[in-house]
Amino acid sequence: MTNIRKYLTAYHWSMFTLSIFVMIGIFAPLLANELPLACKTPDGWIFPALLTKDRLVYSSKKMQLDECYKTLIPFGSQNTDISRSAAKSPCQSQQIGLAKHWLGTDKLGRDVASGMIHGTQTAMQIGFISVFLSFFFGVSIGMGAAYLKDEGLRLNILQILFLFISVFIFLFYGLYELKFSGFDNWIFMFYFLIFLVGNYLLFYLASLIKDLKNYFIDIDMILIKVIEIRKSFPGIFILLALTTLFVVPSVWNIIMIITLLSWTEFARFARAETLVVKNENYIVSAHLLGFDHLRILYRHILPNIMSSLIVIACFSVGSAIILEATLSYLGIGLPVEQVTWGKMMAEGRDMQLWWLVFFPGLALFIIILCLNTIADVFNRN
Repeated sequence: MTNIRKYLTAYHWSMFTLSIFVMIGIFAPLLANELPLACKTPDGWIFPALLTKDRLVYSSKKMQLDECYKTLIPFGSQNTDISRSAAKSPCQSQQIGLAKHWLGTDKLGRDVASGMIHGTQTAMQIGFISVFLSFFFGVSIGMGAAYLKDEGLRLNILQILFLFISVFIFLFYGLYELKFSGFDNWIFMFYFLIFLVGNYLLFYLASLIKDLKNYFIDIDMILIKVIEIRKSFPGIFILLALTTLFVVPSVWNIIMIITLLSWTEFARFARAETLVVKNENYIVSAHLLGFDHLRILYRHILPNIMSSLIVIACFSVGSAIILEATLSYLGIGLPVEQVTWGKMMAEGRDMQLWWLVFFPGLALFIIILCLNTIADVFNRN
């Protein structure tokens, strides 16, 4: 009983600490910003840190403002001050007006505390969004392949033809946009939505033709071969190769690449767990009661394999955050102006600026420890 209480206490503290990091990432612009949160003008209140329009008003009426409420760290991640506070440790930082560089500054005089907060935003974005997308696609494909292992997928010649044509068109326009226009998230989502809706309509229309011969497609075997091919190549080499395809580096590029590399891991575990669960008595009873396949998959199978998938998700989030820090440490894949923990550690790697290594390293250690603790609790359950 004592050991169980210890694990539960560690789990609660880990969830609480991880929630703090997530909240810091979400509200980073409101915690560290050179622009104030709110200002009172003769025409009313403006919010420069929140709205772009109010930033212009703040710049034009800066001398006419009656009062302003600053953020917790009144420095932006890119504010430099070489003359007075370049490369100052936390112990050497001096008071600047009503503010202070509590965690010191880097070689350009940028505030380390502000960089830590904005670096948290980057780490949380890449870690959680990439794993969410990998989880969604990987679990859906893995569960579907295992569930239809015996039945497979039966398509007629028109459906197969429509599938190949639509995939070719999607890849062609996707690579065209990637090569000549750079990666745009909304254009990609638009193309992907058209791809899904178009395929669904074409498949439905083709299924109405009853005289066409149906061909058996073993999607479980296809998934296994895709996973084997993916596992045969080291992920870091694929990632480095894919980053060269993007014209404009961005956080979303890294998210999409990590998703492309990570979904097979979720698919593999979801497939294995579904194969174990699908022959249980309650699943057989659900079939006999006439429940549709989607209800059986997401109401009966998924909740029973979720604990194992959460363990994989925790380790994947940690791996994605470490991978982002590694890439930014090497100066690959992210914009030059993007503040990350890896870039801060790269600047202090000669150990002359120890605080640039210590604070980002400590943050990485705490996040990985929390994720491993949460995974351990779910693994024991």
